[in-house]
Amino acid sequence: MRILHTSDLHVGRTLSNISLLEDQAAVLNQIADIAHSEKVDVVIIAGDLYDRAVPSAEAVALVDRFLVRLVVRDKRKVLAIAGNHDSPERIGFTANILKELDLHLRGTLEDLTPVVINDAHGPVAFHLLPYAEVAIARQHARHTTGGPDAQSDDADDAEAPGAIRDHQAAMSHLVSASIAAGPVVARRVAVAHAFVTGGTVSDTERDLSVGGASQVAAGTFDPFAYVALGHLHRAQWIYDRDRVRYSGSPIKYSLNEVTHEKSVTIVDLDATGNVTVHTVPVTAPRDVRRIRGTIDELLAAASRDERRNDLIGVQLTDAHTVPEPAQRLRQWYPNLVGVDYVSLAIGPGSGGASVDPTRSPLDLFADFYKDMTGTDLDDEDRNVVGAAVRSAIATQTVEVH
Repeated sequence: MRILHTSDLHVGRTLSNISLLEDQAAVLNQIADIAHSEKVDVVIIAGDLYDRAVPSAEAVALVDRFLVRLVVRDKRKVLAIAGNHDSPERIGFTANILKELDLHLRGTLEDLTPVVINDAHGPVAFHLLPYAEVAIARQHARHTTGGPDAQSDDADDAEAPGAIRDHQAAMSHLVSASIAAGPVVARRVAVAHAFVTGGTVSDTERDLSVGGASQVAAGTFDPFAYVALGHLHRAQWIYDRDRVRYSGSPIKYSLNEVTHEKSVTIVDLDATGNVTVHTVPVTAPRDVRRIRGTIDELLAAASRDERRNDLIGVQLTDAHTVPEPAQRLRQWYPNLVGVDYVSLAIGPGSGGASVDPTRSPLDLFADFYKDMTGTDLDDEDRNVVGAAVRSAIATQTVEVH
């Protein structure tokens, strides 16, 4: 059986308020073309079809066209789960009707029965494990297993002995429940959206740790021949396990992803459950990249840049602030997404030395303020800035972007 594994489509996402819908449409067409050229039997989407729980009409229409092409036109089996950006109920809407078309969408934990697909060697059970908050998994365990959570009248009673309190326990429960709900087969594939220990993160994956520990051990998935993961945007294996893999997002969604090589993963599953994997690159019409130099150097070179429509982050090396740099650069780079002063970030005259990590954020801001204005912060201003810093530090643990 040949499987195409992708994830984290984030349809509807913007970058610095620049719509990526046209880029996403082009990449989704590429994925459908790859499924055709690679003669894929099953397409897996491991979560985050959309970028938000209530996607725009345009985003819904784009996903609809993509799925219709795969399922109706090309007659492929598609298995998709909700990620932490998706609305579980919206992803699972009309699931009972759609499965008749070989489109299996799982958003909630209502049905963890594996989807069984046969090839020339027999059945393969696909265990679809949508992202679930710890409290939701705890509630599911309470109602289905008769375990510790069933002893409490409160579905969210995390203090009961043996209760599910973190993502590790939640995923362990989902794996066990899904295996118990299906037939005994020799070959199993898991589809999950989680932060598995050992994965390399970027700044674009929404934090999963609110309300409990976020990481899940790779060994949780030992019963499976292959584990198709979503959530982390860099394509990667987990440790030395050649069965547990993130496909990565098919589009760069941050300046921190400029070095990512985007692709989809093609998995061949043989009669004994062994897998061989190769990747096929996908390329958005507009790349996300950085350019670096002084304002004069960048403006002088702009006319020769054949990729001026890319999504560009600028790193200015000028020793002093430049008047209206974004406005001047945007005349050449219409999709400018950010301008940073790399020299000023470490302080004028520092000679490239790192910022002293022992200094407080307030002191660093005071230095920046003096560099920009030539005056010191007075006591009133220091109190205002100090309060803002303390508030930011106090809330950073629940930041969701």
